Amino acid sequence: MRKIVILGLVGVLALFLAGCGGGGNSEPVVTTFIDSDLTLDADLTLDLVGGGTPLLALASTNGNVLAGVTVDPGGTPVADTRGFLIFPLSSVPLNASIRFASVTVFLNQVTLGISFLPTPFFIDLIDTTAFPPPVQPTDYSVALAATRTFDFINSDQGKLVEIVVTSLMQEAQARGLPSFEVRLGFDEDAFNADINTTRGLVEIDDRVLAPSQRPFLTVDYVN
Repeated sequence: MRKIVILGLVGVLALFLAGCGGGGNSEPVVTTFIDSDLTLDADLTLDLVGGGTPLLALASTNGNVLAGVTVDPGGTPVADTRGFLIFPLSSVPLNASIRFASVTVFLNQVTLGISFLPTPFFIDLIDTTAFPPPVQPTDYSVALAATRTFDFINSDQGKLVEIVVTSLMQEAQARGLPSFEVRLGFDEDAFNADINTTRGLVEIDDRVLAPSQRPFLTVDYVN
């Protein structure tokens, strides 16, 4: 249902833009929606106390992807989890010019402590040519192709949340990547205890029986 509604809105917008094109010189914008690959989505959790190798958990087994930092009752970080979502790009032509892209996720749970302020997270682009799926423990800290910071808030729980990733998709297109793999996690660099931000964890719905809540990538492009 979400895609039908969105497609309808995109169609209306496209007609409006076409009418304002000044003689029909505007290039038509194509919009495509790409579901993440449930068989490849996963998360990696690093024990911040004991160390060791990050623990891999598959979305196909758990029905979700986690991202964020778990803290003990005293507020000390004890585990860092990074979530991975992978979208095949076969429907986006290699010569296409990316105008807009976003990743939309449904958040089953949001646990951000007592803070009511936005909590900083990052979303990274993984070079799937150099580091192809499936997710490996080493992907926890693999070198990045591109990254940006965004926020989650407690009220995001039970909602579809859109994360704008235009610059990441443009980088993926420039590199000719076969898939768009993103890594999400808590942004320690943006964390600031002085303004009452807090660490936390989010659970992204990734169940085969809930397709309307599956993560999806929206891409607007022109040929």
